[in-house]
Amino acid sequence: MAIKTILINENKPSPLTIALTRLGIETYRNIWTPEAAVLDSISACFVSFYDCISHPLRVFRLHHALRKRNIPLIAWNRDAPGYMNKQEWQLDWLERAQLIDIYLSHALPDERRFAGTQVLLHNAVQTDSYNLSGMTLDQLDRPEHYRYDVSFFGAIDSSRYKEYEKRQVFFSRLASALIDRGISFNFIDTLRTPLGLAQQIKLIQTSRINLNFDAGCEHGSAIGYGLPERCFGIPACGGFLLSDYRLHATDAFSLDSEWAQFRDGNDALAKIEYYLAHFEKTRSIARQSHARVMLDHTYEQRARQTIALIENWRKSACSQ
Repeated sequence: MAIKTILINENKPSPLTIALTRLGIETYRNIWTPEAAVLDSISACFVSFYDCISHPLRVFRLHHALRKRNIPLIAWNRDAPGYMNKQEWQLDWLERAQLIDIYLSHALPDERRFAGTQVLLHNAVQTDSYNLSGMTLDQLDRPEHYRYDVSFFGAIDSSRYKEYEKRQVFFSRLASALIDRGISFNFIDTLRTPLGLAQQIKLIQTSRINLNFDAGCEHGSAIGYGLPERCFGIPACGGFLLSDYRLHATDAFSLDSEWAQFRDGNDALAKIEYYLAHFEKTRSIARQSHARVMLDHTYEQRARQTIALIENWRKSACSQ
């Protein structure tokens, strides 16, 4: 069953549905009561996960119309386990309602099942934005190329957003420890100092170690689950990534050869000192991580995975 046309009911197109269109999939957009001509031409419909909670009646009606033609309703959730601060009773209701046919999520932190088909779908890299940008891996292998030992850019200020409190404390303590050891760093709070794309890539490519720590969607969670986009974007630019522990990291990368991680602040400092003393090791990991990302973790790859899921779902539905 070739996938030619889909219906996308999203307020803001996601990187996944954008990638689908780049593969040549045609689209209808924001039609909540599709006529027969639309229903007869589409193979799937994408909705926002949160529309299923905020607008359940119109999603129910759409789902009912789609099911008559074996067309799956698909939602991709990039906010688990925070679920955008939705209440437990709302999530309980959505589980019981089963409005979604294919539930995609960058993290599967709990036993909730919002659909019959539930799949871990990582974030990925948008390669037209994050790439080597004229540099080569050989150039990035030269120690003299680098300006900073350690860097991070992202939202940090918790006075505006409480979900970044853990991150603010972490980077404040780490900065003090790095100063004591004479290790150079550049931590940029992009809420205060926005960085353009070229500036982001330059910082990645002039920092021996690029950190990832915490995610706003995990506010209140005991551990990290899914991989933020920076976990794919930094390697795509040829940078070395050192990340906090992510439950799903080994679903995407091979530990030690493609992925470097730490458990807490003390371990982060120890790993920073280790990798600064073993530059060739960092570059080996960066090279292998870059290769893995470009092979397996682009949004075009995610789109192909999603097309296969749609085809398999429809085959199964038609055989029943």
